[in-house]
Amino acid sequence: MKPTIYSFFLWVIILTPANAKWATIADAPTKHSYNKEINVNSDGTIESIEETNKEILTEIGRNQDANTVLYYNGDSEKIDLLEAKTIYKGKEHPLDKDIIEDKPLASSHNGFDQTRQILLAFPKTEIGAKIYAKYKYSLKKPALNNYYADTFYFGEWNLVSGARIKITSKIPLHILVNDPKNYLKITERKTKDSYRLEIILKRPIYKAVIDESWPIIINKKHIPWVSVSSINKWDTLAVKQGELVAKVFTQKLPQDFEEILEKARQKTNEIDQINIVTSLLNDKIRYMGDWKSVSGRYIPRDLDKISKTQLGDCKDFSAATAAILTKLGFKAQIVVIRRGITNPSLLILPGLDAFNHAMVKVTNKQGKIYWIDPTNFASMAGGIFPDIANKMALILDPKHPGYEKTPESSPLKASSDLKRTLEISNNKITEIGDLVLKEANTLGLIGASLKVSDETIKNAIFYALADYTSLDEKDKKTMNIPKLNSRIVKEIALNYSFIRENDILQTNVGPALKLKYAGSIPKIYDISQDNVADTVIHNYPNTEIRQTIIKNARIKNSAFLNKEKKTPWLYVKRACSLNKNHDLQIDEKIILYKNIIPGEDFKKPGFIELKKWLNSNFKDVIIVFEPMSNKN
Repeated sequence: MKPTIYSFFLWVIILTPANAKWATIADAPTKHSYNKEINVNSDGTIESIEETNKEILTEIGRNQDANTVLYYNGDSEKIDLLEAKTIYKGKEHPLDKDIIEDKPLASSHNGFDQTRQILLAFPKTEIGAKIYAKYKYSLKKPALNNYYADTFYFGEWNLVSGARIKITSKIPLHILVNDPKNYLKITERKTKDSYRLEIILKRPIYKAVIDESWPIIINKKHIPWVSVSSINKWDTLAVKQGELVAKVFTQKLPQDFEEILEKARQKTNEIDQINIVTSLLNDKIRYMGDWKSVSGRYIPRDLDKISKTQLGDCKDFSAATAAILTKLGFKAQIVVIRRGITNPSLLILPGLDAFNHAMVKVTNKQGKIYWIDPTNFASMAGGIFPDIANKMALILDPKHPGYEKTPESSPLKASSDLKRTLEISNNKITEIGDLVLKEANTLGLIGASLKVSDETIKNAIFYALADYTSLDEKDKKTMNIPKLNSRIVKEIALNYSFIRENDILQTNVGPALKLKYAGSIPKIYDISQDNVADTVIHNYPNTEIRQTIIKNARIKNSAFLNKEKKTPWLYVKRACSLNKNHDLQIDEKIILYKNIIPGEDFKKPGFIELKKWLNSNFKDVIIVFEPMSNKN
């Protein structure tokens, strides 16, 4: 299948075949052990002591751990380094205090907390050296009053030979454990004044994957973890956090936000209204892609400050969007979510660490729901962005809290439809085509003229349509594209023509063409049956339609190419026929139902059969033809 244009611009992921497997201890770059003692006060403040030991096992480990950085929030947290040293060949090498740096990570934007870092440059970090650090951590301003939550993972991308975590809390705590292979010893003790929890790792663990192509998603069910929280109901967390954020988007709108409101009111269609709001906000406010805190809390800044600084993080964008849409008559609620195609929702006890992004749930007067992420460059109220689809979202509303899943991406809405003619003449192929992209498939092109020149856009489209092959300028004949100077997602239709100089193959039975397929098909047949991680086939479910008409070629036995298969992961069909001009017409349709395939699926008989079938029928498809004289 011809690679679609959107993949070139934004969402491309290249996966290569590999013999995947779990890593062994021999693959680990370092060996780690640690001890934590955490004291939680009744107001949610924390004091803890942590000791860490790392042994360098390989050159990779040496490069990773020679310099260690500790990050903390300068406004709400404090780290005091108590001891740091390297032990090599039995001799201790303490860190020189003069080279320990505690400084701001970068300039703090107006209204946000300052992130600080402590840089530890350990001496004598040779293979076999042991790195030791001990420090005191203090949380002076908790994210919520009288609240504590944390999740402890063991062995994820890290060889842990020993671990002990001891929590003493004046707040009652709940606990949720995932330990299917009995790695952990957990002891709980409750008294009148405190709750005590001790977690001990009973044997070494290392959960990493080797020989798989990135991105790699290790399902958390394979990792031992313990979730601890003072809250056991998500609605309770939604109310507590909602009380902090709800007041912000009820503030008076600054003048520039009022102007956006008035422009949105001029639209009669509610999708157009929402798109106008989010697109104009992106014109006014620069997105600072960070999960920033304000005085130790994950709340938006005041609307007036957002307007004056002309920048904001996801919480700021969500607050401004919710404020304007509320004035338009919508019910707008700020929600938090775990954004990212490779970041599945964390099914842990209620805690703010389950999320990394804020957006808006919008409901109209008839109850229709729109999930709006205003931080995106493009505005797509009529659909859902792939990186927030099918995710658990916490509705931060003190009156109407909730914890619900966002809709899945529809494979039928994100579509590409290519109609092309290949005319063979003088050992060259002239390709003439029309391409229509819809919804998520447009994201790479929407607003492209706001970023680069039209010439750059056209060259990129030619490159993608020519199977990621650079064309000579003389071979680029025509390219007609619509104006791409709007952030609002809409259908994109374009037409083109170019000459393929070297695409006719010479065989012992005559010239031939190769049907090329990119996207989901090769990614599926290249997956190793031994894969253990979940695998990203595409960034979202989608439909690809292609019609190819081959002119000036006599082709025999074309019915042999007719293939069709439907599985839970993929539907694919290829049908050949002669059109009214007696040219060969090849109609192809591919529907990708699951863009992320769980690791356990690879050993299922149905998936193994799909791989073999695709490999036999779509990996190398050669069409031998007999040249015909040009038709007038």
